[in-house]
Amino acid sequence: MDFEIKVADHKPMVSNDLEEILENFLLDIGYLSGRKSGKELYESVPFKLWTDCFLDKPEKFKTIDDLAMELDTTKPTIYRHLNKLKKLQILEEKELVLEDDGEVVKKGYRFRQGNLLKAWHTVELNTKSSMKKYEETVERIEMLSSGEKIITGHTCPNCGEKIKRINEIKEGD
Repeated sequence: MDFEIKVADHKPMVSNDLEEILENFLLDIGYLSGRKSGKELYESVPFKLWTDCFLDKPEKFKTIDDLAMELDTTKPTIYRHLNKLKKLQILEEKELVLEDDGEVVKKGYRFRQGNLLKAWHTVELNTKSSMKKYEETVERIEMLSSGEKIITGHTCPNCGEKIKRINEIKEGD
């Protein structure tokens, strides 16, 4: 699955109001749209998914049925919001055997490693990796726009190293 996050200039808030801080954070990372605010937002499914379902007991895996029942909404609504969190790669998924249902196997979801801080570390690593790839692309664009050429898919017959740029070939001679 693709990794996706909105990167914005985020200003951490100094407050004891969890809802206010969470609202600011979720808007900045692109999880919330900003169409709702205040009490209307705090009562919304995407917000309560964080507060009531994942932050309340982060170590506990919850099924789609659990989440839909807890939030009094439909499964498609839960899937829509879970998919946003899955794109952030902040959730982990596990197959659960529900013995109450005659040993039915269902997927359960929670923050990675049952901890928001550890889950967020994964998001940071993915962001750094993505930014590095952007940097490599910008470097190639800069090289090509300045007239340098890149040789791709060529391997040196002597040492087996990939040859990336014409300049590197000339310097090696």
